[in-house]
Amino acid sequence: MTAFDYARTAATAQRLLERHGRAVTLTRKTQGGYDPATGAPGEGTTAMHAGTAVLLNYAQRDIDGTHVRVGDQRAYIAPDLAVTPQTGDTLTVGGDTWSVIASRPLAPAGVIVLHDVQVRR
Repeated sequence: MTAFDYARTAATAQRLLERHGRAVTLTRKTQGGYDPATGAPGEGTTAMHAGTAVLLNYAQRDIDGTHVRVGDQRAYIAPDLAVTPQTGDTLTVGGDTWSVIASRPLAPAGVIVLHDVQVRR
């Protein structure tokens, strides 16, 4: 039995998202460590990562009002994104900024093929 080439699948996903998706920016803010001199957290950092994604509506059957709400979107982000999206990150698409609610990278055999991300305004 031969091993499946997930890198090739990731390349196909990348190519399709570049053709049909649009540019996005994932922003991650990290809080600085505790500063004993001030008694408060130190200055944090902001990292921005460019990528390509397509935003899709959730199917009506998936909207339960708790985990998935009306207005939530599913973002399929290309596998070349430098980081894996996390809850608390933001995703900017055009002039709209969305909060990352959940992130489920599709990564069979450890190869990220696609980032499946739930976002909310």
